[in-house]
Amino acid sequence: MRSLGFELKSLEVFITTAKAGNMTAASLQLDISQSAVSQILAQLETNLGVKLLDRSVRPVELTVAGRYFYDQSVHLLEQAKKTQHVVTKGSFDSLHLVRIAMVDSLASTVGKPIIDTVKKHTENWTMSTGYSHLHQQGLLSRNLDIIISDDTLENQENLRRHQILKEPFVLVLPKQFHSEHAQSCTSLLALSKRLDMVRYSKQSLIGKSIETYLHQQGLDVPDRMQFDNTFAVLSAVAQGLGWALITPLCLMQGEVFRHQLCCLPLPEKDIFYRYLTLIARRNELGDLPDVLAEGSCTILRQHFLAKIHQHYPWLDGKIRVGKFS
Repeated sequence: MRSLGFELKSLEVFITTAKAGNMTAASLQLDISQSAVSQILAQLETNLGVKLLDRSVRPVELTVAGRYFYDQSVHLLEQAKKTQHVVTKGSFDSLHLVRIAMVDSLASTVGKPIIDTVKKHTENWTMSTGYSHLHQQGLLSRNLDIIISDDTLENQENLRRHQILKEPFVLVLPKQFHSEHAQSCTSLLALSKRLDMVRYSKQSLIGKSIETYLHQQGLDVPDRMQFDNTFAVLSAVAQGLGWALITPLCLMQGEVFRHQLCCLPLPEKDIFYRYLTLIARRNELGDLPDVLAEGSCTILRQHFLAKIHQHYPWLDGKIRVGKFS
C-alpha cells in the first residue's frame, strides 16, 4: 500500500503552527525544538509535493493547498482522538456503525423493525438491498457487517449464522389464464407450451436456483423475459405476460397485484425451497446478530405467516420460521 505521506504527529505540528502563526510559538506549545517543527513541516511538504505554508510573511499563512489540508487535518485528528478515547475507555455497549444488507423481499417485510432494533445498539447504521452475491462479497471484504442472504457461505469460517426462513417455491400465473386453461396448469411443461415464463435475472441467486430446478426437471423453457426484482416479475405476470416461480415472501411484495394472480403449489412432485440466513462475523457485534435474528423471526411469525394463512391457507405448515435443520 502506498504511503499517505503524513503521520498524525505531523498533522498536529502543522495545525499548531498554522494556529500559532510561527514555528517558535508552535514549538513551545508542542514542547519540541523549533528545528524539529521546521524539519517535520518541510518533510510533510516534500511528501505531499505541495507548499502548505507561506513562510515569506509574518505570521506565516496557509497557501490554497494548505487551507484544504488544514481543514482535513483537523477532521482527521479529531477522529483519531475520538477513536483513541473510545478504545482506551473500554466500553463498547453501543456500536459505532453497523452496515446491513438483505434480500429485498425481507426488507419490505421486516425492514422497519430491524432498523428500530439496530438504532438501539449503534450510533450509526446503513441498510441496503440488491443481489445476494454482492452482499456476500461485501461481508467478506468487510464493507458489510450483517447480511440476510439465500446463500449461507458454508465454506467460510469465522462466521456466525442464524436460520431465519425456509419457504417453498410456488407457481404464480395470471388468474384469468388459470380460470380459462386450468388443465394446462397441471405441469410446467404443459404450461410453458401455452404461456411464456417470467424469469428473475440469472445474476440473482434466486434466479440461479430456479434455473437449476428447471434443469433438474428436464425442462427447456424459452428464455424471453428476465427482470431484476420481484415487483417487476409479479407485474408482468399480473398483466398476463407469463407465469413465474416465486416464494411466498416474494409474493407479499406484490400485494397490489393479488387479485390478478393465482398462486398454486408446484405441479411437479419435487418441491424446492429458499433458505434465508442471517450471517455476521464472529465476536464483533456483541449480541446484535442474535437480537436481529430473533426479532426478524418474531415479525415473520406475527405478520408474514398471518397474511399467508389469510390468503393462501394451503401453505400452512409448509413454511418454517427460525431453525429449519
